[in-house]
Amino acid sequence: MKLFLVLALALLGAVSAHQLPSDEGAPEQEVPAEQGEEEPRELEPPCPTDSESFRVIVPGQGGCFARYVVVNNCQTFWNAQNVCARCYRGRLASIHGSVINRHLSCMARARTNRSQVWIGGITSGRNHCLHAHWVDRSSWNYSNWARGNPCRTGQMCVAMCPSGGQWRSVSCRVSMPFICQY
Repeated sequence: MKLFLVLALALLGAVSAHQLPSDEGAPEQEVPAEQGEEEPRELEPPCPTDSESFRVIVPGQGGCFARYVVVNNCQTFWNAQNVCARCYRGRLASIHGSVINRHLSCMARARTNRSQVWIGGITSGRNHCLHAHWVDRSSWNYSNWARGNPCRTGQMCVAMCPSGGQWRSVSCRVSMPFICQY
């Protein structure tokens, strides 16, 4: 046992005594993130409480129902998507028609005091050509863009304005309330 401790201490002393000359006194440098990489995730936020969220069931097409929750906790787009997946086993809401869009905008207007809420759309553009998709990979068969939107350069996330239900391109790093579909 004593031999093991002596060997461990000797090894530890040898490792701590070993220093590379080029590292002496050099400050650590931050390596810039590559463009297009997802931002590093912050600590996982706790699941919203009942007072921070509002659930609703909305009649859909063909007698089906869709379940949504409006969450008042402000999160970045990707953190909001993470909360939807982890806490509700869902995704940020995808919208496929004017009736659902109107219903969700009314719900968000009644339950938040913010001018925008995240929905599950992502756009990317290059050379003024737009590509849009939903995080749940459903078809992009409806949109309700506000005048001057969507942004056709770079990657942006889609937010809905609760008053009127129009959509805007917003940096994915902005924190705002969100709507999950589960």
